[in-house]
Amino acid sequence: MEMGWNPDTVIAFATCVAAAAAIVAGIFAARSFVEMKKQASEAEQQTAHARRQAEQSEKQTEEARAQSKAVAEQLEWARVDRERAQAESVAAWTESVGNDLVVVVQNQSLTPIFDVRLATCLGTDNRPKRYYAARKTVLPPSKDDGHKLAPAAATIMNLEDWRKKHPKNPLPRVDLIFKDKYGIEWQRHWDGQLHPYESEQPFPTEWLKADGTSLTATP
Repeated sequence: MEMGWNPDTVIAFATCVAAAAAIVAGIFAARSFVEMKKQASEAEQQTAHARRQAEQSEKQTEEARAQSKAVAEQLEWARVDRERAQAESVAAWTESVGNDLVVVVQNQSLTPIFDVRLATCLGTDNRPKRYYAARKTVLPPSKDDGHKLAPAAATIMNLEDWRKKHPKNPLPRVDLIFKDKYGIEWQRHWDGQLHPYESEQPFPTEWLKADGTSLTATP
């Protein structure tokens, strides 16, 4: 019997071709999937690497910021210490010269102090009434006895009553305000505490006139 093409042969051949094409397509699809998976894995690794680099960069930025802050704080502390050095060398107290009271200002620094303002504390620790005592434009260094100043009327007129109440300690303590060589104003309280004087008024509201009213009060 002669061999030839018939419908069954054509169908069988087409089926084989389709199967072969499917196999080839499957192989290419599998290869494409593997390649895509590989690319996805590489992309994920690159993303993770970029994330680690970003985190490391952020950490380095934070460390640099912290170091910069620490340096700035050290510079600020050095500035405060430098500015405070002269102020720490200035003090004031009272002494008796015969029956008279004098206010003593000692400037142990190497440069003058300016706009020196003083008040005597004639009250108690709980109620320290501070009466105006003196004001000087400039006081040069004084390493020995200090500058002796006669107190103002506000102190003198209230001194006797205070002495009667404090016979064992007739020398009142002193409030002191002054400007250092940098132009910074400082206040040393009657209790020894030193801090910047930040008021816009030349005198604290607690400083009093002879009649007991505030130096800053308007007439």
